[in-house]
Amino acid sequence: MVTPTPRKSKVPNILGDWDDVRFFLAVAKTGSFSAAATQLNTKQTTVGRRIQALERRLGAKLFDRHRHGMEVTPAARGVLVQAESMMSNATAIERHLAGLDREMSGVVRIAAT
Repeated sequence: MVTPTPRKSKVPNILGDWDDVRFFLAVAKTGSFSAAATQLNTKQTTVGRRIQALERRLGAKLFDRHRHGMEVTPAARGVLVQAESMMSNATAIERHLAGLDREMSGVVRIAAT
């Protein structure tokens, strides 16, 4: 009798798109959807929609909405630390890859008399 190979269970990607993390960081840093929209070069409604979708996927409220702006919830403080680390790593990758394209290579010949 042949025993079937156990299937690997696929871990759901509840975090979603990396851009959602960028939107979260922008709101956390600026304190408002409108300021985050300006920073991200998009519309305030887009920022609100992306944050709402991220909150729904994570199953956690990320911001408390106040008259004076948005405040990160206690549940989101740990997310903020991780998101900042993600941003730092993504920026480092971009810098590294940009530098690779600009590296000089080839043979250099110098002639002198």
